[in-house]
Formats: sequence, structure tokens, C-alpha cells
Amino acid sequence: MFDYRLRLDGALDEIWEPLWRLPVRLFPVEKALLRSKTVRRLHYVRHGGAFYINSHHTYSRLQHTLGVFALAAHFDPMNRTLRAAALLHDIGHAPFSHTLDSIEGVDHHQWTRQAVCSAEIADILTKEKMDPAEVLAYIDGTRRSLLRNADGALHADHLDSWVRSAFAGGYLPASTRRIMAGIDYRNGSLRFTLTAGRTVAKLIFEEASMHGSPANIGINAMLRKLVLRLITEGKLEVAALPAMTDAHVEQLLRSEESTCEAYEKLLTESWRIRVTREQPAVPAETAALRKLYLAMPLVGDVPITESSPSILTTVKELEQRLGTYYVWWDGDSDR
Repeated sequence: MFDYRLRLDGALDEIWEPLWRLPVRLFPVEKALLRSKTVRRLHYVRHGGAFYINSHHTYSRLQHTLGVFALAAHFDPMNRTLRAAALLHDIGHAPFSHTLDSIEGVDHHQWTRQAVCSAEIADILTKEKMDPAEVLAYIDGTRRSLLRNADGALHADHLDSWVRSAFAGGYLPASTRRIMAGIDYRNGSLRFTLTAGRTVAKLIFEEASMHGSPANIGINAMLRKLVLRLITEGKLEVAALPAMTDAHVEQLLRSEESTCEAYEKLLTESWRIRVTREQPAVPAETAALRKLYLAMPLVGDVPITESSPSILTTVKELEQRLGTYYVWWDGDSDR
């Protein structure tokens, strides 16, 4: 009996990645990883965090992971260690991805290292004669590849994120086939034609604008506040987060008396959240925007900013959005 090709749970010998429109034949180690609890959990962690509440960004971190994996399999098909690293590069993310990053003790990089070395994942890798340390070298960029690098050039992890966001938002200006036709992979880096580089730069700017928008800053600050309340009250342990899904935290938010009403308001009245850079006259939460992902594509051997003053200007303008913001509910003083 023929099964359905969009399955992503390791049940089939091949996966179809729908954004990049790439079929990938799976090695046994990859099927085992996709079936692991550690990787499966990512399908229940939203890539955009709390932004799912008030936007179209509802896809999972596993869907993004498979996009990165498909790119790795396309550009370096026989590098099994790199392919495994692509499947594992995000396994340390807490529920709601980056939403909880500023909470003390939350460190998805450290949790990823721990998860790769965990019994479940390490046993799968070593059974196939793969060294977890070599996988981690690809994940953290110690070994340069399309997955990570230390020099700030655009890599496949961010490329998939920006293209996937644009597709979800309906502003992807070209097909992924056309974008792929303008990309080459050599010397551990993705290289873009000028046309493809300009297209991707626009997507990077869109993503940075989203990250620095009231829509994103406000909803994430308010959800983070409620989760922090659970932690402060002893209802949730930070150390438990790497094994949890969004639904686990949502269940707590709904069931605890101190958060249930506020969480319901967050789900149904997000349009009332206000965000400014000036401190308001009412009690407000603070939210720090410390980083925008502005790694530029390489055109030839140099970042596109070196050949395009207008792109460099836009980068500098977007960096002005970094800083502290104030977030509050319009119409009441709920804290």
C-alpha cells in the first residue's frame, strides 16, 4: 500500500521537503533520529514562539529542521555527519523556541550539546559509527559547513528560516527553485549570485523588521512574563523545559489559577498589547531586543554588503531597532 509522501516521522525511506521541493532518501541513522523522542518533540515546538498567536507563523521547529536537513542533503549528499547535525541542530530549544531565551537558566545551545550526548541520541549515532563530538562540531561551527560558520556569512539554518517565514507570510518574491539555482556550495560556504543574494537580503530585512515589530516583541514579552510567573511560583522548573513541548506549558498556563485568566486574554485579545521605546505612564514590562539576525549572503567570496552600499545602509538602519522596549495592556493595569 502506498503511503502519503508528506510524512515526517521517519516511517518512510524518503521524505519530501515541501518548501524547497526536495526529495531526500534517508540513511538508516536519519530514520532512527526522526523516530527519536528528542527529534519528534520539535514538531510540537513552534518555530516563531508566541508569534503564532497573532500571525501566520504557525509552523514547527521540526519543519524548519527538515528544511535545513534537505539543504544539507542537496548540497553535500554523502556527508552523513553533516546531515545528522542538520537534523539535530535545534534539539535543545525550549518550548516556544526563542521566546523564553532571556529567562535565567535557559540556554538552548547548552541543552543541544546535552541532548546530542544523551543516551537516546548518542546510541543512535554510535550504532552507525558516528561520533557525537563530530556532529557537535558541525552544529556549533567549530567545523565550518553550510550549517554553521564563525565569520558571520549566511548559512543554511538562517536561509531556511528567512525563506520559510517569507513563504508563510506570502511575500516570497521568487520560487525556491529559482533561489536554489542561484546558490553554490564550496569551501564550506553557500555562495550566491548577485541576483539571488539581493533576493535573500530582502528576506533578511523582512525577518529583522518582524523581530523588531510590536507584533513580535509584545506577544513574546507577555507570554514570557506568564511562564516566568510559573517558574517563580515553583509550578515549573527551568531544568524541565528541554523535554517539554508548547502544549505542556500551555496546559500549565491554563490550569494554574495565577495564569489562566491572563493566558486566555493573551490568546483572545492580543490586539490590545502596546509596545513603545519610551517608558509609558502605566506599569509596563520591559523587553530587550539584543540581536537581529543580519548575516549577509556571500556573493563570490565577499558579503553582499561590500558591493551594495544600499544593503549596508539598510543593515545599519535595522540595527537601530536594538534596545529596550516597554510592553503593556491597553485599557488596564494588569501585571
